[in-house]
Amino acid sequence: MKDKYKVYTTSSIKDFNEKQWDLCNALGNVFLSYKFLYLLEKSKSISADVGWTPLYFAVKEKDQLIAVVPSFIKSHSQGEFVFDHAWAQAYSNLGLSYYPKLVIASPFSPVTGMRFLIRLNKDIALKRILINSIKNYAKENNISSIHINFFDKSELESFKDEGFIIRYGEQFHFNNENYNSFDNFLKKLSYKSRKKIIKERKSIQDKGISIEVINKKNLNVSICKKMYEFYLSTIHKKWSYNYLSKDFFLGLPEYLNENTLIIIARYSDDIIAGALNFISNNKLYGRYWGSNQNIPNLHFEVCYYKAIELAINNNYYSVEAGAQGAHKIKRGYLPKLTYSAHYIFNDVLKEAIFNFIEEEKRLVTNNMKVIEENYSPFKTT
Repeated sequence: MKDKYKVYTTSSIKDFNEKQWDLCNALGNVFLSYKFLYLLEKSKSISADVGWTPLYFAVKEKDQLIAVVPSFIKSHSQGEFVFDHAWAQAYSNLGLSYYPKLVIASPFSPVTGMRFLIRLNKDIALKRILINSIKNYAKENNISSIHINFFDKSELESFKDEGFIIRYGEQFHFNNENYNSFDNFLKKLSYKSRKKIIKERKSIQDKGISIEVINKKNLNVSICKKMYEFYLSTIHKKWSYNYLSKDFFLGLPEYLNENTLIIIARYSDDIIAGALNFISNNKLYGRYWGSNQNIPNLHFEVCYYKAIELAINNNYYSVEAGAQGAHKIKRGYLPKLTYSAHYIFNDVLKEAIFNFIEEEKRLVTNNMKVIEENYSPFKTT
């Protein structure tokens, strides 16, 4: 087995052949594609300077890339959407350092997908080989812990078997139940929910605001620059961090033209709001939104209703509108379980984190049950 496979690490996506990489990502989505990660690197959205040091674990067989795991050495916990600040504080209280830690994820993207990218029909032992290599690297480099965020459910048992603690999370997704129109979707909702959505959409129309879709046919640098400005406006309003650089947005037409979709709101000749989305695996992923005007219901129209309409019209399976946001429930988005896996090297803190996660699991699953039984916007009969 050792002679058959060559396991190695490298610090740049540029060290890989794009075609070979994407063959490994055949079951994955755009957020771990070669071009997405390349643009993140090229635009300096990820680097050691911003606390996201790329580290790629890879396996070759006869000079062919057959498996790769994109990971990042982190010096902080920002931009992950799996919150572990309390864990870092627990380490600090014991005089220990939580950072650096190793995160296996798509940066700044709370999107579920395969995290161990392995070519189809390859040896199932590859995952175990990679996990052992990652654990050994972490030990040798004084890394406190390994975190695999938003992994696909199909990977769950393999991470459990390797001693990872499994953490649950909750998001809200729209599922396309073969609706033939937005009106058909509305008919499946309770009267109260349907009335609310119709009223909110009408309020935007009554103001003379038009909603447009920018896709690969008309995506350009000018639109992407405007989207970056909207992105910054939301960051400033929320006192958050601008993880993505301007160059990332400006590079979308060149590198991610096929996957990028921007929904804009226009008043007269002015673009007043926009939402950046990506299309992958027949799903629509809402990522960032912003507006230069404070107009009631505009956020719902641009980010949720138009996205649902697009999903129905294009037969997309679902819309994933990002992390958190219980307000999405009334607008046709239902709770969905997400997973992360955590390997803690310190035995004392491992037990404490395990106990925390077990209680958190109970709360998450109970909350989802309450929503489904009492707050679903859909008709009960």
